[in-house]
Amino acid sequence: MIRLYTVLIVLLLVFGAAIMSLEILSSNLMSPYFGGSVYIWGSIISSFMIHLSIGYVLGGYLCKRLAKLYPLMALLAIASLWVMGIPNIHPAVGEFLSDKIMDVRYGSLAAMNVIFFIPITIMAMVSPYVIGILSIHKKASGLSAGVVLFISTLGSFLGTNATAFYMINIFSVSTIVRGIGACCFAASVIPLFMRIDRKLKNV
Repeated sequence: MIRLYTVLIVLLLVFGAAIMSLEILSSNLMSPYFGGSVYIWGSIISSFMIHLSIGYVLGGYLCKRLAKLYPLMALLAIASLWVMGIPNIHPAVGEFLSDKIMDVRYGSLAAMNVIFFIPITIMAMVSPYVIGILSIHKKASGLSAGVVLFISTLGSFLGTNATAFYMINIFSVSTIVRGIGACCFAASVIPLFMRIDRKLKNV
């Protein structure tokens, strides 16, 4: 039971931190092609809000349909690999869209959605999926919906401050993004080897 809760808490912390870290770093990725005006931050915030909203809905829906953790782990692994590849794909996307769309508002909005829609939407599925899993297995008392959201938000707080205050002063943006992807990939794959779904049957 303790191992199961540990896995769920790690998932919530890691992916909560990853989402906000990527949101902070996305401004650095966009600025060479679209500048650093308030329009860019408008594109970043609005894009992430849509990605998160879609992820919340999909997370709850898929949990009801599948009722197992391994499909979520597989999707998170894909999202993590995507994040690791962002430093390689964002220059081409930024250059292409900045050339094709003259208005930086819409160009940056398009770039944000091309680069971040898939990984952020998948990562946003974690909280509703965990809440659904706990509800299905009738063990919501250990980690209630409120506690799940608190842990995820705590991860977001830690990711935001660690990135903005410390990591960005030590490492390059590309290195941080790849590191985020690698950490997320490890958090996704390790539970698969732990056969966590078997433990859920005993919950």
